[in-house]
Amino acid sequence: MTDEANAKPAAAPEPADVPVSKAKEQIEGKRPIDRIIIHPFPKVVLLWPVMLSSLLFYFLGGGVSENPLVDNSALGWWWIVIFFFNLLVHTFDFGRTNFIATIAVMGIGFLGLWVWDLQSDIEVYGKIYSFFGDQQLNMHPNFYAMMAAVLAVLMLMAFITTRFNYWVLAPNQLTHKHGILGDERHYATINMGVEKEIPDIFEFLLFGSGRLIFKPGMGQDQHKSLVVDNVFRVNRLEKKVREFLGVIKVDEDRFR
Repeated sequence: MTDEANAKPAAAPEPADVPVSKAKEQIEGKRPIDRIIIHPFPKVVLLWPVMLSSLLFYFLGGGVSENPLVDNSALGWWWIVIFFFNLLVHTFDFGRTNFIATIAVMGIGFLGLWVWDLQSDIEVYGKIYSFFGDQQLNMHPNFYAMMAAVLAVLMLMAFITTRFNYWVLAPNQLTHKHGILGDERHYATINMGVEKEIPDIFEFLLFGSGRLIFKPGMGQDQHKSLVVDNVFRVNRLEKKVREFLGVIKVDEDRFR
């Protein structure tokens, strides 16, 4: 036999020779993620209930046909209620404590009015209902159409601004890109920590939004917190970021 016949085939690389994250990706059959893009959205996107209700009320109020499907006064009151609560989200941060306090205050207020209604000869709830019922809010369908159009333009502008202000998480650095000219600020991801906050329950219910806080672990920015506000689907994104940073940490420890 020749030496080639006696030669043994080359041994396959041991699993330990493959980085832990890469081996895990090969086993699970997942495509490796090379970066995560994080877009902070302007708060105007939280007005989507007013935009959609305005578009709906345009059709219900006779915007297409001459005969309205719903009384215009009733539509006007419903629009005012939606508009009020939507602006209330922008006015206060309803955290867990504030949310519970608000519900408690509203409950006490309604309970007080109910007791007053029972003890007084005046029909309190009836007077309140008649007062608001006498206010005729007969808004023209074109008003709803213009409100929907204005808010749609603002939503488009908000989406465009996210193309010029975003964060990119890569295996070796976190980059903040901002400005029309593409200004950049880089932060090392070694030993970087991440935290999630949901400062407003209503914002989370409306948009799934929250706040991500990155804490660099080294360099001159290690004592600085990098805050990214109003992140869409913050729970899902935070999980991806933690897994991504965890993979990086495993790879660094593997080759250290």
